[in-house]
Amino acid sequence: MQWSARTDAEAAHALDAYLNGNATAADRLCLGDWCLARGVELGIQYDLPFKIHTGYYAGHSRMPVDFIRAGNLCALLTQYPKARFVLMHIAYPYSDELLALAKHYPNVYVDMCWAWSIAPFQSSDFVRRWIHTVAANKLFIFGGDTFWPGGALAYAHQARQWFTRALQAEVNDGFLTETAAITLAGRFMQENAYDCFRVAEKKQLLRSTAQ
Repeated sequence: MQWSARTDAEAAHALDAYLNGNATAADRLCLGDWCLARGVELGIQYDLPFKIHTGYYAGHSRMPVDFIRAGNLCALLTQYPKARFVLMHIAYPYSDELLALAKHYPNVYVDMCWAWSIAPFQSSDFVRRWIHTVAANKLFIFGGDTFWPGGALAYAHQARQWFTRALQAEVNDGFLTETAAITLAGRFMQENAYDCFRVAEKKQLLRSTAQ
């Protein structure tokens, strides 16, 4: 459902209802909205990107599709322009909507973790659409989203295969040179995430703190 700003008083009332065992769906949504906002504020305070699941549910037989659209986050993205939001899983099956959000909101990045495993063909198409729609510095191409090392290895192999297909198609269609495709691959596979999470700055801060 769409995120809405909640006051402390509204959240306190919803929490009381929850603790007393008589919380309604509206109470739970209120608490979720309030907690999400506090998490984003902490992300801003500690200079950390805030990652949010979007799209397809794991498992089966329970997926209220109205809940999973990335567009439900628009009010949150607008409320906190200083936050860096990393929206995950290409919001499948609402991937075009996610492209529009990433294009429109400067504070939105997209992590394709798990997407290659959910829908490899659509993920490959998503990369091609991204190249022609959104800034090149806002996409992270891979994350296994698994607890198992073997699974991460297999997902990495799958992602490389389909990512290569996407870039090769761009080269074959004359939209990219091979050099440009290799440059984009470096951005999507490593540089963008390092920049968004400010890894270099944080390493330098740790080094200076240790001295």
